[in-house]
Amino acid sequence: MKPIATVDAVQAADKAAQEGGTPVEVLMRRAGAAVARAAAAELGEVAGRRVVALAGKGHNGGDACEALARLARRGVGAGAEALVTGDPDDLDEQGRRCVALVRRAGGRVRVFDAGLAGRLLAGADLVLDGLLGTGSSGAPRGVVAEAIAAAGTARAPVVAVDIPSGVDGATGEVAGEAVRAAVTVTFQAVKPGHLLAPGSGHVGRLEVADIGLPLEPGRWGVSEAADLTGLVPLPTATQHKRSRGVLLLVGGSPDMGGAPTLMGLAARRAGTGLLVLAVPASVVERVGAAVPEALTVALPESGGGLARNADDACRRWLGEATAIGVGPGLGRSDGTQKVVRGLLATYDGPAVVDADALFALGTGGPLAERRGPTLVTPHAGEFARLAPDAEGTRLDQAAGRARRWKATVLLKGDNTVVADPDGRLAVNPTGVPALATGGTGDVLTGLAGSLLAQGLAPFDAARLGAWVHGRAAALAAAELGPVSVAAGDVAGRLPGAFRELLGTEGPGPRGGAPVDRGRG
Repeated sequence: MKPIATVDAVQAADKAAQEGGTPVEVLMRRAGAAVARAAAAELGEVAGRRVVALAGKGHNGGDACEALARLARRGVGAGAEALVTGDPDDLDEQGRRCVALVRRAGGRVRVFDAGLAGRLLAGADLVLDGLLGTGSSGAPRGVVAEAIAAAGTARAPVVAVDIPSGVDGATGEVAGEAVRAAVTVTFQAVKPGHLLAPGSGHVGRLEVADIGLPLEPGRWGVSEAADLTGLVPLPTATQHKRSRGVLLLVGGSPDMGGAPTLMGLAARRAGTGLLVLAVPASVVERVGAAVPEALTVALPESGGGLARNADDACRRWLGEATAIGVGPGLGRSDGTQKVVRGLLATYDGPAVVDADALFALGTGGPLAERRGPTLVTPHAGEFARLAPDAEGTRLDQAAGRARRWKATVLLKGDNTVVADPDGRLAVNPTGVPALATGGTGDVLTGLAGSLLAQGLAPFDAARLGAWVHGRAAALAAAELGPVSVAAGDVAGRLPGAFRELLGTEGPGPRGGAPVDRGRG
Protein backbone atom coordinates (compact mmCIF):
# COMPACT_ATOMS: atom_id res chain seq x y z
CA MET A 1 0.00 0.00 0.00
CA LYS A 2 1.04 3.59 -0.50
CA PRO A 3 1.50 4.74 3.11
CA ILE A 4 -0.77 7.36 4.64
CA ALA A 5 0.73 9.60 7.31
CA THR A 6 -0.43 12.67 9.14
CA VAL A 7 1.07 16.03 8.29
CA ASP A 8 2.60 16.19 11.78
CA ALA A 9 4.27 12.80 11.35
CA VAL A 10 5.87 13.78 8.05
CA GLN A 11 7.03 17.12 9.42
CA ALA A 12 8.59 15.31 12.39
CA ALA A 13 10.33 12.90 10.00
CA ASP A 14 11.66 15.84 8.00
CA LYS A 15 13.10 17.36 11.17
CA ALA A 16 14.55 13.99 12.22
CA ALA A 17 16.23 13.57 8.82
CA GLN A 18 17.98 16.91 9.18
CA GLU A 19 19.00 16.19 12.77
CA GLY A 20 20.29 12.82 11.60
CA GLY A 21 22.67 14.40 9.12
CA THR A 22 20.67 14.82 5.92
CA PRO A 23 20.89 18.52 4.98
CA VAL A 24 17.70 20.28 3.99
CA GLU A 25 19.37 21.10 0.67
CA VAL A 26 19.59 17.39 -0.12
CA LEU A 27 15.92 16.85 0.75
CA MET A 28 14.91 19.77 -1.46
CA ARG A 29 17.01 18.46 -4.34
CA ARG A 30 15.27 15.10 -4.10
CA ALA A 31 11.87 16.76 -3.93
CA GLY A 32 12.65 19.04 -6.84
CA ALA A 33 13.89 16.14 -8.93
CA ALA A 34 10.65 14.23 -8.33
CA VAL A 35 8.52 17.21 -9.30
CA ALA A 36 10.63 17.81 -12.41
CA ARG A 37 10.18 14.16 -13.48
CA ALA A 38 6.42 14.43 -13.14
CA ALA A 39 6.39 17.74 -15.00
CA ALA A 40 8.50 16.35 -17.84
CA ALA A 41 6.18 13.36 -18.14
CA GLU A 42 3.20 15.71 -18.32
CA LEU A 43 4.88 17.88 -20.96
CA GLY A 44 6.11 15.01 -23.10
CA GLU A 45 8.60 17.06 -25.09
CA VAL A 46 10.48 19.44 -22.76
CA ALA A 47 12.62 21.47 -25.16
CA GLY A 48 11.16 24.81 -26.12
CA ARG A 49 8.26 24.61 -23.68
CA ARG A 50 7.20 27.42 -21.39
CA VAL A 51 6.88 26.62 -17.70
CA VAL A 52 5.72 29.02 -14.99
CA ALA A 53 6.41 28.28 -11.33
CA LEU A 54 4.27 30.02 -8.72
CA ALA A 55 6.44 29.92 -5.61
CA GLY A 56 5.71 30.81 -2.03
CA LYS A 57 8.30 31.93 0.49
CA GLY A 58 8.65 28.54 2.17
CA HIS A 59 10.31 25.29 1.22
CA ASN A 60 7.48 24.36 -1.16
CA GLY A 61 8.43 27.41 -3.20
CA GLY A 62 12.04 26.26 -3.09
CA ASP A 63 11.04 22.80 -4.30
CA ALA A 64 9.14 24.37 -7.20
CA CYS A 65 12.19 26.45 -8.15
CA GLU A 66 14.44 23.38 -7.88
CA ALA A 67 12.13 21.60 -10.32
CA LEU A 68 11.97 24.61 -12.63
CA ALA A 69 15.78 24.86 -12.76
CA ARG A 70 16.01 21.19 -13.71
CA LEU A 71 13.46 21.69 -16.49
CA ALA A 72 15.36 24.75 -17.69
CA ARG A 73 18.55 22.72 -17.94
CA ARG A 74 16.69 20.02 -19.88
CA GLY A 75 15.68 22.42 -22.62
CA VAL A 76 13.08 24.85 -21.29
CA GLY A 77 15.80 27.48 -20.86
CA ALA A 78 14.45 31.03 -21.14
CA GLY A 79 10.95 29.59 -21.14
CA ALA A 80 11.33 29.01 -17.39
CA GLU A 81 9.63 31.73 -15.34
CA ALA A 82 9.30 31.83 -11.54
CA LEU A 83 6.93 34.23 -9.85
CA VAL A 84 7.61 34.46 -6.11
CA THR A 85 5.09 35.84 -3.62
CA GLY A 86 7.82 37.88 -1.91
CA ASP A 87 11.05 39.58 -2.83
CA PRO A 88 13.39 36.79 -4.05
CA ASP A 89 16.33 38.52 -2.38
CA ASP A 90 14.57 38.36 0.99
CA LEU A 91 14.09 34.59 0.99
CA ASP A 92 15.96 32.34 3.42
CA GLU A 93 19.23 30.69 2.44
CA GLN A 94 17.59 27.74 0.70
CA GLY A 95 15.14 29.95 -1.11
CA ARG A 96 17.91 32.17 -2.44
CA ARG A 97 19.86 29.07 -3.50
CA CYS A 98 16.90 27.79 -5.52
CA VAL A 99 16.34 31.19 -7.12
CA ALA A 100 20.00 31.24 -8.17
CA LEU A 101 19.60 27.78 -9.72
CA VAL A 102 16.80 29.03 -11.96
CA ARG A 103 18.75 32.08 -13.05
CA ARG A 104 21.90 30.09 -13.77
CA ALA A 105 19.85 27.70 -15.92
CA GLY A 106 18.66 30.61 -18.06
CA GLY A 107 15.27 31.22 -16.47
CA ARG A 108 13.86 34.36 -14.85
CA VAL A 109 12.67 34.94 -11.28
CA ARG A 110 10.43 37.89 -10.47
CA VAL A 111 8.06 39.09 -7.78
CA PHE A 112 4.49 37.95 -8.34
CA ASP A 113 2.28 40.50 -10.01
CA ALA A 114 -1.25 39.63 -11.08
CA GLY A 115 -0.97 41.33 -14.46
CA LEU A 116 2.38 39.74 -15.24
CA ALA A 117 1.11 36.37 -14.05
CA GLY A 118 -1.91 36.60 -16.33
CA ARG A 119 0.26 37.22 -19.37
CA LEU A 120 2.75 34.47 -18.56
CA LEU A 121 0.13 31.90 -17.64
CA ALA A 122 -1.83 32.56 -20.83
CA GLY A 123 1.15 31.29 -22.83
CA ALA A 124 2.37 28.58 -20.46
CA ASP A 125 2.58 24.92 -21.37
CA LEU A 126 2.75 23.86 -17.71
CA VAL A 127 2.41 25.47 -14.29
CA LEU A 128 4.22 24.44 -11.11
CA ASP A 129 2.32 25.18 -7.89
CA GLY A 130 4.66 25.70 -4.94
CA LEU A 131 2.68 28.38 -3.09
CA LEU A 132 1.55 26.56 0.07
CA GLY A 133 2.42 23.24 1.71
CA THR A 134 0.56 20.51 3.57
CA GLY A 135 0.82 22.39 6.87
CA SER A 136 -1.25 25.30 5.62
CA SER A 137 -4.83 25.67 6.84
CA GLY A 138 -7.60 28.20 6.50
CA ALA A 139 -8.37 30.46 3.56
CA PRO A 140 -5.31 31.79 1.69
CA ARG A 141 -4.93 35.53 2.00
CA GLY A 142 -3.28 38.43 0.22
CA VAL A 143 -0.85 37.81 -2.60
CA VAL A 144 -1.01 34.03 -2.14
CA ALA A 145 -4.77 34.09 -2.76
CA GLU A 146 -4.12 36.24 -5.84
CA ALA A 147 -1.56 33.76 -7.11
CA ILE A 148 -3.93 30.82 -6.59
CA ALA A 149 -6.66 32.69 -8.45
CA ALA A 150 -4.20 33.38 -11.27
CA ALA A 151 -3.35 29.67 -11.49
CA GLY A 152 -7.03 29.00 -12.01
CA THR A 153 -7.01 31.04 -15.21
CA ALA A 154 -4.26 28.96 -16.82
CA ARG A 155 -5.23 26.55 -19.57
CA ALA A 156 -2.02 24.59 -19.01
CA PRO A 157 -1.92 21.61 -16.63
CA VAL A 158 -0.75 22.29 -13.08
CA VAL A 159 1.74 20.09 -11.24
CA ALA A 160 1.37 20.72 -7.50
CA VAL A 161 4.25 20.39 -5.07
CA ASP A 162 3.16 18.21 -2.12
CA ILE A 163 -0.48 19.39 -2.18
CA PRO A 164 -2.53 21.82 -4.26
CA SER A 165 -2.26 25.21 -2.59
CA GLY A 166 -5.37 26.04 -0.59
CA VAL A 167 -6.11 22.42 0.37
CA ASP A 168 -5.69 21.57 4.06
CA GLY A 169 -3.30 18.62 4.22
CA ALA A 170 -4.81 17.31 7.45
CA THR A 171 -8.50 17.46 6.60
CA GLY A 172 -8.98 18.08 2.88
CA GLU A 173 -10.85 21.28 3.73
CA VAL A 174 -10.90 24.01 1.09
CA ALA A 175 -11.67 27.22 2.94
CA GLY A 176 -11.08 29.65 0.06
CA GLU A 177 -9.22 29.71 -3.24
CA ALA A 178 -7.48 26.43 -4.12
CA VAL A 179 -5.42 25.19 -7.06
CA ARG A 180 -6.79 22.37 -9.21
CA ALA A 181 -3.87 20.19 -10.20
CA ALA A 182 -3.52 17.67 -13.00
CA VAL A 183 -0.76 15.97 -10.99
CA THR A 184 0.28 16.26 -7.37
CA VAL A 185 3.71 15.04 -6.27
CA THR A 186 3.79 14.44 -2.54
CA PHE A 187 6.71 13.28 -0.46
CA GLN A 188 7.18 10.06 1.50
CA ALA A 189 3.51 9.41 2.25
CA VAL A 190 -0.02 10.29 1.23
CA LYS A 191 -1.59 12.87 3.53
CA PRO A 192 -5.25 12.73 4.61
CA GLY A 193 -5.96 15.95 2.71
CA HIS A 194 -5.14 14.19 -0.57
CA LEU A 195 -7.93 11.69 0.08
CA LEU A 196 -10.69 13.65 1.76
CA ALA A 197 -13.28 15.74 -0.06
CA PRO A 198 -13.39 18.44 -1.18
CA GLY A 199 -9.59 18.60 -1.33
CA SER A 200 -9.37 15.22 -3.06
CA GLY A 201 -11.10 16.79 -6.05
CA HIS A 202 -8.17 19.19 -6.49
CA VAL A 203 -5.35 16.62 -6.42
CA GLY A 204 -5.54 15.01 -9.87
CA ARG A 205 -3.18 12.07 -10.27
CA LEU A 206 -1.23 11.55 -7.07
CA GLU A 207 2.41 10.45 -7.11
CA VAL A 208 4.35 9.64 -3.93
CA ALA A 209 8.10 10.29 -4.06
CA ASP A 210 10.50 8.76 -1.55
CA ILE A 211 12.93 11.51 -0.55
CA GLY A 212 14.53 9.56 2.28
CA LEU A 213 12.59 10.71 5.33
CA PRO A 214 12.80 8.30 8.29
CA LEU A 215 9.05 7.77 8.50
CA GLU A 216 7.99 4.76 10.53
CA PRO A 217 5.65 2.52 8.52
CA GLY A 218 2.09 2.74 9.79
CA ARG A 219 -0.97 0.58 9.29
CA TRP A 220 -2.85 2.99 7.04
CA GLY A 221 -2.40 3.10 3.30
CA VAL A 222 -3.89 3.49 -0.15
CA SER A 223 -4.52 0.14 -1.82
CA GLU A 224 -2.44 -0.78 -4.85
CA ALA A 225 -2.99 -3.55 -7.37
CA ALA A 226 0.13 -5.34 -6.17
CA ASP A 227 -1.39 -5.61 -2.68
CA LEU A 228 -4.53 -7.27 -3.98
CA THR A 229 -3.60 -9.60 -6.81
CA GLY A 230 -2.59 -12.38 -4.46
CA LEU A 231 -5.92 -12.16 -2.61
CA VAL A 232 -8.03 -13.19 -5.59
CA PRO A 233 -9.38 -16.71 -4.89
CA LEU A 234 -8.40 -18.76 -7.93
CA PRO A 235 -10.05 -22.16 -8.51
CA THR A 236 -7.89 -25.27 -8.41
CA ALA A 237 -8.26 -28.66 -10.05
CA THR A 238 -9.11 -30.38 -6.77
CA GLN A 239 -12.00 -28.09 -5.80
CA HIS A 240 -15.71 -28.72 -6.08
CA LYS A 241 -18.55 -26.21 -5.80
CA ARG A 242 -18.89 -26.36 -2.04
CA SER A 243 -15.16 -26.00 -1.46
CA ARG A 244 -15.29 -22.76 -3.49
CA GLY A 245 -17.64 -21.28 -0.94
CA VAL A 246 -21.33 -21.53 -0.09
CA LEU A 247 -22.87 -18.06 0.04
CA LEU A 248 -26.34 -17.30 1.41
CA LEU A 249 -27.65 -13.88 0.39
CA VAL A 250 -30.80 -12.54 2.04
CA GLY A 251 -32.55 -9.53 0.56
CA GLY A 252 -35.45 -8.09 -1.34
CA SER A 253 -39.07 -7.19 -0.70
CA PRO A 254 -42.23 -7.19 -2.85
CA ASP A 255 -41.21 -3.94 -4.59
CA MET A 256 -37.42 -4.46 -4.41
CA GLY A 257 -36.68 -7.63 -6.32
CA GLY A 258 -33.80 -5.97 -8.15
CA ALA A 259 -31.58 -5.71 -5.06
CA PRO A 260 -31.11 -9.45 -4.47
CA THR A 261 -30.79 -9.96 -8.22
CA LEU A 262 -27.86 -7.53 -8.35
CA MET A 263 -26.28 -9.20 -5.31
CA GLY A 264 -26.59 -12.56 -7.02
CA LEU A 265 -25.24 -11.35 -10.36
CA ALA A 266 -22.16 -9.96 -8.60
CA ALA A 267 -21.63 -13.04 -6.45
CA ARG A 268 -21.72 -15.40 -9.42
CA ARG A 269 -19.08 -13.32 -11.21
CA ALA A 270 -16.83 -13.32 -8.15
CA GLY A 271 -16.27 -17.07 -8.03
CA THR A 272 -18.89 -18.30 -5.55
CA GLY A 273 -19.11 -22.08 -5.70
CA LEU A 274 -22.69 -22.43 -4.50
CA LEU A 275 -25.02 -19.45 -4.32
CA VAL A 276 -28.30 -19.40 -2.41
CA LEU A 277 -30.67 -16.44 -2.68
CA ALA A 278 -33.24 -16.16 0.09
CA VAL A 279 -35.90 -13.68 -1.02
CA PRO A 280 -39.58 -12.96 -0.35
CA ALA A 281 -41.91 -15.52 -1.89
CA SER A 282 -43.54 -12.85 -4.06
CA VAL A 283 -40.31 -12.21 -6.02
CA VAL A 284 -38.64 -15.61 -5.86
CA GLU A 285 -39.52 -16.60 -9.43
CA ARG A 286 -38.34 -13.27 -10.84
CA VAL A 287 -35.03 -13.42 -8.97
CA GLY A 288 -34.47 -17.08 -9.79
CA ALA A 289 -35.00 -16.42 -13.50
CA ALA A 290 -32.53 -13.52 -13.44
CA VAL A 291 -29.84 -15.56 -11.65
CA PRO A 292 -30.41 -19.11 -12.90
CA GLU A 293 -27.17 -20.44 -11.36
CA ALA A 294 -28.49 -19.72 -7.85
CA LEU A 295 -30.63 -21.87 -5.63
CA THR A 296 -33.56 -19.94 -4.20
CA VAL A 297 -35.34 -19.95 -0.88
CA ALA A 298 -38.83 -18.44 -0.67
CA LEU A 299 -39.25 -16.43 2.52
CA PRO A 300 -42.78 -16.08 3.96
CA GLU A 301 -44.21 -12.56 4.02
CA SER A 302 -46.53 -10.58 6.23
CA GLY A 303 -47.69 -6.96 6.17
CA GLY A 304 -45.47 -5.89 3.29
CA GLY A 305 -42.33 -7.34 4.83
CA LEU A 306 -40.97 -10.65 5.99
CA ALA A 307 -42.96 -12.80 8.38
CA ARG A 308 -41.44 -12.83 11.83
CA ASN A 309 -40.45 -16.50 11.45
CA ALA A 310 -38.99 -16.13 7.96
CA ASP A 311 -35.50 -16.91 9.19
CA ASP A 312 -36.65 -20.47 9.84
CA ALA A 313 -36.64 -20.98 6.05
CA CYS A 314 -32.89 -20.27 6.03
CA ARG A 315 -31.93 -22.67 8.81
CA ARG A 316 -30.68 -25.44 6.55
CA TRP A 317 -28.39 -23.10 4.63
CA LEU A 318 -27.07 -21.42 7.74
CA GLY A 319 -25.51 -24.74 8.59
CA GLU A 320 -23.78 -25.05 5.20
CA ALA A 321 -22.96 -21.43 4.39
CA THR A 322 -19.35 -20.29 4.58
CA ALA A 323 -20.61 -16.68 4.59
CA ILE A 324 -23.85 -14.75 4.44
CA GLY A 325 -24.84 -11.34 3.10
CA VAL A 326 -27.89 -9.55 4.46
CA GLY A 327 -29.70 -6.33 3.77
CA PRO A 328 -30.27 -4.91 0.27
CA GLY A 329 -33.93 -4.28 -0.49
CA LEU A 330 -35.30 -5.93 2.64
CA GLY A 331 -37.28 -2.94 3.93
CA ARG A 332 -37.73 -1.98 7.56
CA SER A 333 -40.89 -3.64 8.77
CA ASP A 334 -40.91 -4.97 12.32
CA GLY A 335 -40.97 -8.56 11.09
CA THR A 336 -38.03 -7.97 8.76
CA GLN A 337 -35.95 -6.40 11.53
CA LYS A 338 -36.63 -9.38 13.78
CA VAL A 339 -35.56 -11.78 11.02
CA VAL A 340 -32.31 -9.89 10.39
CA ARG A 341 -31.41 -9.83 14.05
CA GLY A 342 -32.22 -13.52 14.37
CA LEU A 343 -30.09 -14.50 11.40
CA LEU A 344 -27.07 -12.54 12.57
CA ALA A 345 -27.39 -13.79 16.14
CA THR A 346 -27.72 -17.41 15.03
CA TYR A 347 -25.03 -17.52 12.36
CA ASP A 348 -21.48 -17.39 13.69
CA GLY A 349 -19.64 -17.37 10.35
CA PRO A 350 -18.55 -14.33 8.34
CA ALA A 351 -21.32 -11.90 7.41
CA VAL A 352 -21.57 -8.77 5.29
CA VAL A 353 -24.28 -6.42 6.51
CA ASP A 354 -25.62 -3.64 4.31
CA ALA A 355 -28.54 -1.30 3.69
CA ASP A 356 -31.73 -2.17 5.59
CA ALA A 357 -29.92 -4.77 7.69
CA LEU A 358 -27.81 -1.95 9.13
CA PHE A 359 -31.04 -0.28 10.25
CA ALA A 360 -32.13 -3.49 11.92
CA LEU A 361 -28.75 -4.22 13.44
CA GLY A 362 -28.01 -0.84 14.95
CA THR A 363 -24.84 -0.44 16.98
CA GLY A 364 -25.97 -1.95 20.23
CA GLY A 365 -26.32 -5.56 21.25
CA PRO A 366 -26.75 -7.37 17.91
CA LEU A 367 -23.59 -5.88 16.37
CA ALA A 368 -21.40 -5.86 19.46
CA GLU A 369 -22.51 -9.40 20.39
CA ARG A 370 -21.99 -11.08 16.99
CA ARG A 371 -19.73 -14.09 17.42
CA GLY A 372 -18.61 -14.27 13.80
CA PRO A 373 -16.48 -11.88 11.72
CA THR A 374 -18.59 -8.98 10.49
CA LEU A 375 -18.23 -6.54 7.59
CA VAL A 376 -20.57 -3.54 7.58
CA THR A 377 -20.84 -1.45 4.40
CA PRO A 378 -22.64 1.83 5.11
CA HIS A 379 -22.77 4.85 2.86
CA ALA A 380 -22.30 8.27 4.46
CA GLY A 381 -25.94 8.70 5.46
CA GLU A 382 -26.19 5.26 7.03
CA PHE A 383 -22.92 5.80 8.86
CA ALA A 384 -24.12 9.13 10.24
CA ARG A 385 -27.20 7.43 11.65
CA LEU A 386 -25.18 4.58 13.15
CA ALA A 387 -22.47 6.86 14.55
CA PRO A 388 -23.91 10.36 15.11
CA ASP A 389 -21.17 11.22 17.61
CA ALA A 390 -18.22 10.09 15.48
CA GLU A 391 -15.47 12.72 15.40
CA GLY A 392 -12.56 13.61 13.10
CA THR A 393 -12.14 12.93 9.41
CA ARG A 394 -13.79 10.05 7.56
CA LEU A 395 -10.59 8.09 8.10
CA ASP A 396 -10.67 8.69 11.84
CA GLN A 397 -14.37 7.93 12.07
CA ALA A 398 -14.15 4.64 10.21
CA ALA A 399 -11.13 3.55 12.25
CA GLY A 400 -12.76 4.50 15.53
CA ARG A 401 -16.03 2.70 14.82
CA ALA A 402 -14.25 -0.43 13.61
CA ARG A 403 -12.55 -0.64 16.99
CA ARG A 404 -15.72 0.12 18.92
CA TRP A 405 -17.97 -2.22 16.97
CA LYS A 406 -15.33 -4.96 16.63
CA ALA A 407 -16.32 -5.15 12.97
CA THR A 408 -14.66 -4.24 9.69
CA VAL A 409 -16.13 -1.01 8.36
CA LEU A 410 -16.33 -0.28 4.63
CA LEU A 411 -17.40 3.36 4.48
CA LYS A 412 -18.54 4.04 0.93
CA GLY A 413 -18.08 7.40 -0.76
CA ASP A 414 -15.43 9.62 -2.29
CA ASN A 415 -12.36 7.45 -1.74
CA THR A 416 -13.96 4.49 0.04
CA VAL A 417 -12.41 3.68 3.43
CA VAL A 418 -11.94 0.17 4.81
CA ALA A 419 -11.05 -0.02 8.51
CA ASP A 420 -10.39 -3.14 10.59
CA PRO A 421 -10.73 -3.53 14.36
CA ASP A 422 -7.01 -4.36 14.57
CA GLY A 423 -6.06 -0.84 13.41
CA ARG A 424 -5.43 -1.44 9.72
CA LEU A 425 -7.00 0.99 7.27
CA ALA A 426 -7.03 1.02 3.46
CA VAL A 427 -8.34 3.74 1.17
CA ASN A 428 -9.61 2.49 -2.18
CA PRO A 429 -8.24 4.39 -5.18
CA THR A 430 -10.56 3.11 -7.91
CA GLY A 431 -14.00 4.19 -8.95
CA VAL A 432 -15.84 6.80 -10.98
CA PRO A 433 -18.74 9.19 -10.35
CA ALA A 434 -21.00 6.82 -12.29
CA LEU A 435 -21.14 4.65 -9.15
CA ALA A 436 -23.55 7.22 -7.71
CA THR A 437 -26.61 5.32 -8.90
CA GLY A 438 -29.05 2.97 -7.25
CA GLY A 439 -28.04 -0.66 -6.92
CA THR A 440 -24.27 -0.35 -7.10
CA GLY A 441 -24.08 -0.92 -3.36
CA ASP A 442 -26.03 -4.16 -3.82
CA VAL A 443 -23.40 -5.27 -6.34
CA LEU A 444 -20.67 -4.56 -3.80
CA THR A 445 -22.50 -6.57 -1.12
CA GLY A 446 -22.73 -9.62 -3.36
CA LEU A 447 -19.10 -9.25 -4.40
CA ALA A 448 -17.81 -8.88 -0.83
CA GLY A 449 -20.02 -11.72 0.35
CA SER A 450 -18.58 -14.00 -2.31
CA LEU A 451 -15.02 -13.18 -1.28
CA LEU A 452 -15.90 -13.87 2.36
CA ALA A 453 -17.47 -17.17 1.41
CA GLN A 454 -14.28 -18.18 -0.41
CA GLY A 455 -12.22 -17.70 2.72
CA LEU A 456 -11.00 -14.11 2.73
CA ALA A 457 -10.98 -12.25 6.02
CA PRO A 458 -13.35 -9.25 6.15
CA PHE A 459 -10.57 -6.65 5.74
CA ASP A 460 -9.18 -8.40 2.67
CA ALA A 461 -12.62 -9.09 1.20
CA ALA A 462 -13.54 -5.44 1.66
CA ARG A 463 -10.42 -3.90 0.14
CA LEU A 464 -10.31 -6.36 -2.76
CA GLY A 465 -14.04 -6.00 -3.32
CA ALA A 466 -13.88 -2.20 -3.29
CA TRP A 467 -11.02 -2.21 -5.79
CA VAL A 468 -12.69 -4.60 -8.25
CA HIS A 469 -16.07 -2.86 -7.86
CA GLY A 470 -14.51 0.51 -8.66
CA ARG A 471 -12.58 -0.79 -11.65
CA ALA A 472 -15.70 -2.52 -13.00
CA ALA A 473 -17.53 0.79 -12.85
CA ALA A 474 -14.64 2.52 -14.61
CA LEU A 475 -14.71 -0.09 -17.37
CA ALA A 476 -18.45 0.38 -17.76
CA ALA A 477 -18.08 4.16 -17.93
CA ALA A 478 -15.32 3.86 -20.52
CA GLU A 479 -17.60 1.77 -22.73
CA LEU A 480 -20.98 3.39 -22.06
CA GLY A 481 -20.01 6.94 -21.13
CA PRO A 482 -20.27 8.63 -17.73
CA VAL A 483 -24.05 9.13 -17.90
CA SER A 484 -25.46 5.75 -18.86
CA VAL A 485 -23.90 3.33 -16.36
CA ALA A 486 -26.39 1.30 -14.33
CA ALA A 487 -25.70 -1.13 -11.50
CA GLY A 488 -26.15 -4.14 -13.77
CA ASP A 489 -23.44 -2.76 -16.02
CA VAL A 490 -21.06 -2.73 -13.07
CA ALA A 491 -21.88 -6.35 -12.24
CA GLY A 492 -21.34 -7.28 -15.87
CA ARG A 493 -17.84 -5.74 -15.91
CA LEU A 494 -16.59 -7.58 -12.82
CA PRO A 495 -14.90 -10.26 -14.97
CA GLY A 496 -12.94 -7.58 -16.82
CA ALA A 497 -11.87 -5.99 -13.57
CA PHE A 498 -10.66 -9.33 -12.20
CA ARG A 499 -8.78 -10.06 -15.44
CA GLU A 500 -7.14 -6.66 -15.27
CA LEU A 501 -6.07 -7.19 -11.67
CA LEU A 502 -4.65 -10.61 -12.47
CA GLY A 503 -2.64 -9.17 -15.33
CA THR A 504 -4.42 -10.92 -18.15
CA GLU A 505 -5.49 -7.56 -19.57
CA GLY A 506 -3.71 -4.25 -19.79
CA PRO A 507 -4.79 -1.55 -17.37
CA GLY A 508 -7.89 0.25 -18.51
CA PRO A 509 -8.88 3.84 -17.90
CA ARG A 510 -7.93 5.17 -14.49
CA GLY A 511 -5.87 2.09 -13.72
CA GLY A 512 -5.18 2.87 -10.11
CA ALA A 513 -5.24 6.66 -9.86
CA PRO A 514 -6.02 7.33 -6.21
CA VAL A 515 -9.22 9.21 -6.82
CA ASP A 516 -12.36 7.27 -5.87
CA ARG A 517 -15.77 8.64 -6.68
CA GLY A 518 -17.79 5.62 -5.58
CA ARG A 519 -21.08 6.33 -3.84
CA GLY A 520 -22.91 3.07 -4.36
